[in-house]
Amino acid sequence: MKTSRGPGRVSLPRALSKLGFASRAEAMRLIQSGVVSVNKKLEPNPHRWIDLKRDVIEVRSEAVQRHAFRYLLLHKPKGFVTTRSDELGQATVFELLGEKGQGLSPVGRLDKETTGLLLFTNDHQLANRITSPDTDLPKTYIAALDRPLEQKDHASLTGGVHIRIGGRTVRTKPAQAAQATAGRLEISISEGKNRQIRRMLEELGYEVESLQRISVGPLKLGDLAEGRFREMTNEEIALLRDAVRPPVQPRKQNRSR
Repeated sequence: MKTSRGPGRVSLPRALSKLGFASRAEAMRLIQSGVVSVNKKLEPNPHRWIDLKRDVIEVRSEAVQRHAFRYLLLHKPKGFVTTRSDELGQATVFELLGEKGQGLSPVGRLDKETTGLLLFTNDHQLANRITSPDTDLPKTYIAALDRPLEQKDHASLTGGVHIRIGGRTVRTKPAQAAQATAGRLEISISEGKNRQIRRMLEELGYEVESLQRISVGPLKLGDLAEGRFREMTNEEIALLRDAVRPPVQPRKQNRSR
């Protein structure tokens, strides 16, 4: 059995990702924990090359079959954490999905107090593109503030704000901001630092009374009721794929001497 790189072969973590079983990071953890076998033999090497048409992968002695990709869009309510289980016993978003959430992972996170659009999928390649800092996919929120945004602070948001994350100061990428109504601000960012919008506005001296995400790229929350979820449409999936597709690099022309 060939285990080297070659046509039609992928690494073991990528194979588990392509089969829709786990993200590559999750696959690495499974391999390192000693529960992944290839062709009935325990495989501790994440660099093992896999032929998806011939090799049989098992996790905890159960064969990994190719899963159909699934995409769910949830209107996350306040008070739920974006994780599968919580050591503090807090309510999680997966409690809202029930059996429909099996095999799916959230794409990015919303903090406990933030409501709005949250995507779930087992299409880990698409998820990685959505959350990649290189993709620059805009995420749009409505923030209710304790007072209207001042013009000088609008200029700060659109130019970048210095915030503290993990004990260090970072500058955010320029945001797009527009006053929706008195005290309500529509703001779009193209990155996803921890509690970024709250930190930006608090740094400028505003209290964020509520925060709701209303779109991720071409995906819109629309009139989906809070706490409810639905399958994404084929059109939405196609639009999202187009939005995160890497730009085509121009082919280099060979110059004859």
